[in-house]
Amino acid sequence: MLAAACVLAVARPARCPAATPDSVAVRTTNVDPLLAEYFERWFDFHPEEATRLGLHRWDGKLVPITQASVEAETAWLHEFRQRLVAVNTAKLAFPRRLDHAALLAAVDRRLFDLEVTRSFERNPNLYVSLITSPIQALLERSFASDCSRLHSAVKRLRAVPEVLRAATINLKNPPRIYTDVAIDQLRGALRFYRETVPEMAGRCKDAPVQADVAEADSQAVRAAADFLDYLESDLRPRSTGEIAFGRDAVQRKLWADERESAPVESLLTRGWYEIGATRERMRALARRIAPSGEVQDALDSLARDTPEPSQQLALIRAEVDTVRLFLRGHAVLSRPHHEHLIVRETPTFSRSLNFASLDPPGVWESNADEAYLNVTPVDSTWSETQKRDHLAFFNRWNAAIVVVHEALPGHYYQFLSLRNVNSRVRAALGCRSNIEGWAHYCEQMMVEEGFGGGNPRTALAQQWLALQRLGRLVAGLSIHTAGMSVTMADSLFQNQCWMTPITAAREARRGALDPTYGVYTLGKWRILALRDEVRAAMGDHYSARAFHDALLAQGIAPLPIVRAGVLHALTGRTVDPGAP
Repeated sequence: MLAAACVLAVARPARCPAATPDSVAVRTTNVDPLLAEYFERWFDFHPEEATRLGLHRWDGKLVPITQASVEAETAWLHEFRQRLVAVNTAKLAFPRRLDHAALLAAVDRRLFDLEVTRSFERNPNLYVSLITSPIQALLERSFASDCSRLHSAVKRLRAVPEVLRAATINLKNPPRIYTDVAIDQLRGALRFYRETVPEMAGRCKDAPVQADVAEADSQAVRAAADFLDYLESDLRPRSTGEIAFGRDAVQRKLWADERESAPVESLLTRGWYEIGATRERMRALARRIAPSGEVQDALDSLARDTPEPSQQLALIRAEVDTVRLFLRGHAVLSRPHHEHLIVRETPTFSRSLNFASLDPPGVWESNADEAYLNVTPVDSTWSETQKRDHLAFFNRWNAAIVVVHEALPGHYYQFLSLRNVNSRVRAALGCRSNIEGWAHYCEQMMVEEGFGGGNPRTALAQQWLALQRLGRLVAGLSIHTAGMSVTMADSLFQNQCWMTPITAAREARRGALDPTYGVYTLGKWRILALRDEVRAAMGDHYSARAFHDALLAQGIAPLPIVRAGVLHALTGRTVDPGAP
């Protein structure tokens, strides 16, 4: 899972000058003026996005979400969209047509959230993210001096009380589970303020800056503690909102977010079929692993290779080395020339929903290149059973597949490839079916290419994780369109996907929060179909490296746009990137 939710970062193409990193106008030389305008206005509304992407002119800003700001952004997006659709794409060169389609998709995605999903009214965890990630982004990477970054962090910390005050006005009637997740995450945010921020402040030896940090951090702690009390005492008792989006809204969301036009019903039908087929493959593998031939016994044998809590990060680091060594000896894709990947514990405010995630730098970032592979540790408040089940997920076989997904050649290599993408918009404005679909596809592809040496345990781990993602697709769509309850989703993950209670509960909760978190599977399906299409067209000239390089060269745009770019690059075929 990519830590930055639905979009990755904006790439700094290798052929663009690194000077004036905060000037979007300079960075969009030879790009349509509409694109330059989009980024400028986007960063004005969401300055934290500029920091995340590696532009630092907006570092000291954190803008509260208000009714006025929502109305202003919505009005601008509608007006901007009118000008965008008025462009005569028939007269554009093909790469520019791809850019146009990607920019239009980004506008539609944002409008859908503002007007239909209305996360600012429905999801209190939006505000927890807003008061943590933008500050962490300033503190964790050395793109400037410690004191300079802390100076910007102080300005954002001082904005926290107003951000949370606005949140109490905006939040209307969220579903109970949304509020419960926000409460869990906010407790982690308080730890971040009380532990991480003061630790970072100690790196700056400027006494006035340290004093400013202490004052602003104390204000943020008080505001966050008051917001936690508001969530627990006020909002939670009246959080009775409907979880389900409804079939029509989910169908529209699939198009707005992913440019996916397949009917919800057909996706569900295929999802259930693939669950059955994957279970059968797992049974066949289990007969090679466990004397009983039972899948659960085979999975239990995998879990016996579980690390101690103190060795969890060491295991992941060792698996990174193992995967990297395999890639050096196999022509899977063109490997990056430079890596700077750090394995660490997941930040405290992001642990409620994640086992592991990647936190890359902004790819417009020119002075810091650290990427963090976050691994969620055992929580000291858990029961012994919960601790055991959590660590069992990180057995050595699963851990290898997790590294493939989150790092090599999954999220991290995709992120590094964005630095060479020759399109600003397709490198910047991504969707999850591309990002998560690529990472999930890599799990299957690597086993197909020989990763694991044919060991049935590696194959079983890959199939089991694929089964979990199929469960996500079915649970997310069923909760929001077919009347499935969260309890029923929990049972689905336990009974159909062989998941432990703690992991099943976490997955069911994610399905309640997000109707389309089956994009992992959806994206993998679309990439596999494209691979088959390209292989059929190229015949003996097909190679895995050429296909994967061409795929990554299209950036993180919606996959129908990527398909158009790949077909054009590898087969010379031209298809409409904006067609359903």
